[in-house]
Amino acid sequence: MTTNCIGCGREIPAERAELGYTYCTAAACQAQFRRGPTVTAVAVNKSGDAFRVAEPDEIAARAAAGEFATKNTGLGTAPVETPRIPSPRRAPRRPVAARTARPSWTSAQENVVRLYADMGLSPRQIAERARENTPRLGITEALAVRVLSAPRR
Repeated sequence: MTTNCIGCGREIPAERAELGYTYCTAAACQAQFRRGPTVTAVAVNKSGDAFRVAEPDEIAARAAAGEFATKNTGLGTAPVETPRIPSPRRAPRRPVAARTARPSWTSAQENVVRLYADMGLSPRQIAERARENTPRLGITEALAVRVLSAPRR
């Protein structure tokens, strides 16, 4: 059984006819006969758009009624300045001398650890390789982690 388009008379594919369509996919027929819901994106502050599926007339009526308008959630919450109560007088603090944090490792240890880390080795592998190649430096896995965690000097 073949079904023809009600607009132009062309044959409609069987799949389309089974879905209940009586018109073809030609642009002119689509413009003339297509009816159905429209997907409308409604912009929402600080998040993705909210999508509404409805008839265009319904969307227009809901928008005119203010459903999609910005909601003013700050009603009656004007900022109020509170008076500052002076705190009791305290003795002025003396500035603490800034400590220069000195690492607990030598530059030779850092160089070896960073070299092996740049090669893609893990702290455990760094400690094993350093134990084989430079045992006098005493590089442990814990030391490798501390060096890699610290900023470069």
